[in-house]
Amino acid sequence: MSLGPLPPHRLSLPARLCLLAWDTSARRVAGAAQLPHLVRAGALTELVRRGLLVDDDGIATPVDLDARTGDPVLDGLLDLVRESCPRRWRTWVTLHARHTLVAVREQLTAEGYLRAEKRRVFGLFPSVEYVLERVAAVDALRAEARQALDGDRPAAEVAEDTAAAVALAAAA
Repeated sequence: MSLGPLPPHRLSLPARLCLLAWDTSARRVAGAAQLPHLVRAGALTELVRRGLLVDDDGIATPVDLDARTGDPVLDGLLDLVRESCPRRWRTWVTLHARHTLVAVREQLTAEGYLRAEKRRVFGLFPSVEYVLERVAAVDALRAEARQALDGDRPAAEVAEDTAAAVALAAAA
């Protein structure tokens, strides 16, 4: 069942990046090996955009020790950065990046974008496979990204979140 797209402004940057990784015709994730790092980079970028992380001589540094975003994925990463020893941005992109991807997938599942199917690998090991539910929403996000890249709109008129998503996706 494919539900219509929700307004893209409701999705965080890491959630948008996770959805943009889906190949809607093949119904699978493209570039799965890079996806955890892409989603983590998106979460870090979102925290910077919200003014909660800053660069201090190459170190990701929290600005306010009590600030919250209201998004459990972003707040979880912000807590991790706060509670850990200072690290460079590159380290934060890779360090336990799969945790952020799992949290984003759970969030997208709760919002109806994905469906989680439990299964067993080799009949022994529990695993979760995600199925895209809102194909139209992903197609709309992809069309918005393509318009930003190929459209005739000046770069200054492209929404900041769309520009960030396109830049990060292209880098991945």
